[in-house]
Amino acid sequence: MTKHQKRLSAPKHYPISRKDNTYVSTIKGSRSFENAIPTVLLLRDVLEYADNEKEAKKIVRDGKVYRNGDRIRDVKEGVGLLDVVTIPETEEAFRAVRRGKYLEFVEIEDEERVAAKVVDKSVEGDEYVYRLHNGENYATGDEFSTGSTLVFNGGVEELELEEGATVLVVDGQHAGETAELEEINERGMNKNTGLVSTEENSFETQLENLVAVGDLEVE
Repeated sequence: MTKHQKRLSAPKHYPISRKDNTYVSTIKGSRSFENAIPTVLLLRDVLEYADNEKEAKKIVRDGKVYRNGDRIRDVKEGVGLLDVVTIPETEEAFRAVRRGKYLEFVEIEDEERVAAKVVDKSVEGDEYVYRLHNGENYATGDEFSTGSTLVFNGGVEELELEEGATVLVVDGQHAGETAELEEINERGMNKNTGLVSTEENSFETQLENLVAVGDLEVE
């Protein structure tokens, strides 16, 4: 039986009208519902390539939509923060970013660069296993820092979350702003914070709200 969620109770980051259709699809796969939307919403409500779920299913079934280079096979698959969505037929590519309380899809030209933040790591035999913010794991013999962003493009580039780094704010009232991480403040038993600055102002936010992005296209 297909599971649906009423629009009025859907997550606040869903870029949808709360008064149109009664139901929206829930998310399937590794992406967190807190930072992702189902593909059907992307095709119908964001890009407007489908008028309804049936049309979205046909687009997906015909193999016309990819997430981070892999074909999307179900309209309920989530597309979320930093994911790159490509549509070869229209030669379009989008990177998902948080803009305020909503998830926004920014049209980009660097679609071959797929980024994910390391949120945890462990050691299994001779390999490090990194848990990424998108729910996926990456195993390698190379060691990277927790909090870093890994950029996959043939090889792997590490963007460290360190002072002087260009960062994207992905949560809180400044979500969507690109800034420079000026200072990291260790808070002991409390969550570490970062002092960041934009062209307009400076503010402090929890370090977990920041993602190192270097020169990735995020706006």
